[in-house]
Amino acid sequence: MADDKYFMMRSLEKAISVIETMATNSNWKLKTLSEACSIPKGTLQRILRTLEELGYVRQLERGGAYTLTLKLHKIGKQIASQNSLGSILKPILAKLRDKVNETVNLSVLSNLNMVLVHQEISGHALQMDSVIGDSFSAYLSASGKVFLAFLPEDDLHLFMEKLRASDSSITTDRVEQTLKELETVRKTGVGFDFEEIYKGVRCVAAPVFDDSGKIIATISCSVPTVRLDRYFSQKLLYEIPMAAVEASKLFQAPDRSFYFDIDNAVDQLVGTI
Repeated sequence: MADDKYFMMRSLEKAISVIETMATNSNWKLKTLSEACSIPKGTLQRILRTLEELGYVRQLERGGAYTLTLKLHKIGKQIASQNSLGSILKPILAKLRDKVNETVNLSVLSNLNMVLVHQEISGHALQMDSVIGDSFSAYLSASGKVFLAFLPEDDLHLFMEKLRASDSSITTDRVEQTLKELETVRKTGVGFDFEEIYKGVRCVAAPVFDDSGKIIATISCSVPTVRLDRYFSQKLLYEIPMAAVEASKLFQAPDRSFYFDIDNAVDQLVGTI
């Protein structure tokens, strides 16, 4: 079998390594950068001069330290503006839809609600009647519970304060119950909605993280209870978290370990407990 790296350009590989290393500090002396990249100073100088000529690097003063310019930041913003979460994750969401034959939703938190930002629709006649831009309660929905579970603690407490201020029927006991449920979601990496949003519809959701480990979206399937048998519930509980992991890898998210009792989760989803 041919070497997968046969076509790699070593000079380009070294240049990218230099850029990635330089991004970890504001400025670099040539000797320090050479040691950090394990590249001889002569080779490194040629790389830096090329990057400087192209506008990616500048020297703070003649004979002084080197620093990255904001050109890469500008490129990053252009990429981000042209690639929404939905368009980036569409292949993964479509693959999940095909595997489970259910509508797949991508949602993000906005104030006290989750907002649907992308959807891959199944061929079922009986399905949720929702469109891009629809919003629904964060603290009641599977997607919302997942998003809230992985918020920083201060942001979560602020959310709960706003929630109570917006709805006087939400008691301290209800908040405590929600916080306890979120603790479970943090351990399992899966959130459930047991007909809390729509009667006759149950939902499973899992988190998508970015390279800093921050949650940026949730992937979910809302399924009519008439289609939720044990076999299909088990399939949902496998495929949805796997799709979320695959999505997180696209954003170079750190690895996370979750665990849940699959039999117990299936029992909950089909409503036997």
